[in-house]
Order: sequence, then C-alpha cells, then structure tokens
Amino acid sequence: MNIYPALKARLGNWTYYMVKMTARELGETVKFAYEVYDDRTLDEAIQRVLNESRVKKQIVDYLKRQEDRFFSSIVIAALDGDPKFYSVQITDDPQFPILSDDKRFNETYGVLRFDGTQTYYALDGQHRLKAIKTLLNPDDPLSDGAPKDFHLYEFSVLIVVPSSDETSEQFLQKYWRLFSNLNRYAKAMDQATNIIMDEDDTFAIVTRRLITDHDFFMSAGKQRESVRIKTSRGKNLKTGETFFTSIETLYEMNKNLLRSRWRDNNGWGLDGGEKEQDFIKIRPDEEYLSSLYEELVIYWNAILDEIPDLHKEPSKMRTHSLSNEDSDEDSTETDHLLFWPIGQEMLTNIVREALDRRLPDIQSFTPQQVRRALLGLGQVQWLLHGVPWKNFLLVEKPDKPGEWTMRSEERKAAVRVGQRLVQWLVGIDELDEQALQVLQDGWTKRLIPAQTSKIQDEWWNRIVHQQEEIANSLGVQSIPDD
Repeated sequence: MNIYPALKARLGNWTYYMVKMTARELGETVKFAYEVYDDRTLDEAIQRVLNESRVKKQIVDYLKRQEDRFFSSIVIAALDGDPKFYSVQITDDPQFPILSDDKRFNETYGVLRFDGTQTYYALDGQHRLKAIKTLLNPDDPLSDGAPKDFHLYEFSVLIVVPSSDETSEQFLQKYWRLFSNLNRYAKAMDQATNIIMDEDDTFAIVTRRLITDHDFFMSAGKQRESVRIKTSRGKNLKTGETFFTSIETLYEMNKNLLRSRWRDNNGWGLDGGEKEQDFIKIRPDEEYLSSLYEELVIYWNAILDEIPDLHKEPSKMRTHSLSNEDSDEDSTETDHLLFWPIGQEMLTNIVREALDRRLPDIQSFTPQQVRRALLGLGQVQWLLHGVPWKNFLLVEKPDKPGEWTMRSEERKAAVRVGQRLVQWLVGIDELDEQALQVLQDGWTKRLIPAQTSKIQDEWWNRIVHQQEEIANSLGVQSIPDD
C-alpha cells in the first residue's frame, strides 16, 4: 500500500492529485512513457522523445552542482492500484473558522491511497526522471558527486488516474493524448526572457550587468525598457528605432568577445578545465563573474573609443533607402553596418581575432594594450552603400528595384568573407599575393547581381586604396601607456 498527503483537483475530464515524492520513490517506482506498450516497435519510437545527451550533459550536472536546484512538477499517470482519496474535514477544525462556510476545502485536502498494485508512468518530466534515476544508480559513473542525501529530496508530482467508469483501453487513449499535448504545447521561454531572468548563465548575467552599469548601455531613470538596448523578443531592428542593439544580439556579442583562443584551448575556469557550456548551466562564484565583467568593460571601452560612429544616434544610422552610392559621413541619416545585428556580431568576431593575434595573454593586459590591438577598426568604410558592402551584404530586392535589404542568400559565407576583408584592411591578417587573390575572388563571386569585370576591378581598387590609407595611418598612430 502507498499513501500520500495530497490535494485533489479537476480539469476538463481529468481528476488529478498533487503529492510529493522523494527521489527514491520516483526512481524506484515511476517508469518511462515508452514502457507502457508491449510492442517494441512503438517502444523504440516513443523512446526517441527521451534525449539522453540532454540528461547527461545538463540535468544531471545541474542537480549535482546547483545548490539552488529546483524542478517544476513531474506529471505521472497511475494505472491500476485502486486509487482512493480520503478527504480531511478541515472546516471542522476550530483553528480555521474562516473556512467553516466553504466546503471546497473538505474536497481538496486529504490522503491518496493506492493498494500497491499500481504502475506509474511519466507523462511530463521524463528527462528529469532519467536524471534522478541516474544519480540514484551507484553503478553509473555520473552518480559520482551526487548530494549525499539526494534520495531524500522531495519533488512535486501530479498524478492523473482513470475515472471509475473508464476501461484500460479508454484510459490509455486519454493517456497518450495527454502525453502528446504536454509535449506539443510545452513552450520554452524566448531567448530575450531567458537572458533577462537566468541567474546561472554567465553570459546572461554579465550582459544584464552591462545594461545596468555601463555608461554606454545603461539607461538613466526608470524607463520600462532600456532606451539603448531592445529587451523584447527578437534580434531584428527597424529603421528609425532608437535602440543600438537588442539584448539577444548583445548577449551573442559578449560571448564572441569572451570566447578567446586561450579559453578554448585551456578551459574557462580560473584554473582552466571547465568548458563554455558549463558557464551557461552553472553560475560561477562572484569573483569570477566580476573578472569576466571587468574584462568585457575593457573590451567595450576600447571598441567605443576606436569606433566613434557607435556613439551616434541609432535612429539615424539604419536607413536602407539611401539612393546615393556612397553615403556622406556627415549626413544626418546613413546606413551603417555596425548598427545592424549582422555587422555587430561580425565586429565582435573581428575584435576577438585581433585580441587573439595581438594580445594572446588574456590573463594580463591593460586597457591601452587592448585599444592598440583594435587600431584601424574606426577607419574602415562601414557604410553599407559603399564598397565593399553594397551589392555584397546590402542588396537590392529582386522584385523591387531601388529597395535595399540585407542579403539572405549565402549570408553566412558572405559574412565570413566580409570578416576576412576587414581583418586584412586593418592588418590583423597579412596576406601574400595568392591569399589576397583568393579573398578577392571570394568577394567578387558573391556580388549580387554579378558585375562586369571592369566594375569588379574598379570596386576592388577602392578596397585596396582603403587598405593602403589605413596602413599609412596605423604607421603614425600610437596609444600612450599608463
């Protein structure tokens, strides 16, 4: 016999009970949904819902390492067991005179009893159940490091049971419908909300800290939304919007900036070892968080100092409709690549490459050294209606001549070529004649529409002239030491 303190509730055709079970009870008694059928073909098909990799790499590690661990309710179905609910007459208790006229409480609180012949199957929460079973299994290497009293941890469980007039076949049909609905309509939070709320993801934490503490990203006063950073869902920005970027793009930019070659090779912890994914799942200590944030501040200060355009009014920096071939730097409106997500993420990849090449020791550097590593980026032609970006990243709509948009065809490949172009322009990449020809070919073959050889050569000569001007300028620029 099994007895649980329970709350009884009804929803639609379902009667269900809210109880608590220990990890041991869940691990020993609850089966997986795919174990309901005897037909092995269906078993295997349903079992694919369970993602073993997610269990091992995420949930098990979360339960072992996160002291603030918590799960939402696991939903299980109980087959057989003659379930009976014994209500507690709470309104008769003199301690609760306020409830004396509300009979709902007598139907809600009580004890749920099974005779011991029942079988439990997980409807929702199979990955969490698998993680619990893994940590309770001493023969599984992943159980090493589990909390010593893990078997006593208490979890919230919702139990659904057949009604008294249902046959087993009818209940199984309802069971699978509920299983399907729980999985079909379950919807994860959008990325923007995750970044705003996640207290474990290191990159989300430092991104929020930039928005609230850094002079460039923060908003003075108590606005409902940052005037600098779009915090609603989606990366896309529109012409005329006042935001510099979205929180989703800023999050990716910060990951790019911190994703150094040294960390990729040696690990992300203070003493190495951890992988990037570990810092998304488990919050590091405050000392490490602060060190990453201060590192980001140095990077962003250097970027903002080197590229003054980024301080301009965003609402005037995203105008695809400009008709002139080369936008005037001093015009009130322009179309600037670094005010679009595609250019912003590309920029931070370029910055990271510059730092890896010119400043390989990430554990010891000064703001002046970072600024020197980024010299030249402010002199790049970033305006989309000029070379190398027009007809390359900015293209005419095929059905609407004269209207411009960011390219979608082979976008990733084009961005990679654009990144290499900028790295050559500012001297991060030093290319021999053969490598430069490969770069030129990669750019010209992706022009939309394809241009004549004469126009291609003319535009490429402008790019070469730009590179020469930047190289000459870099020869006389200097950043003083402290």
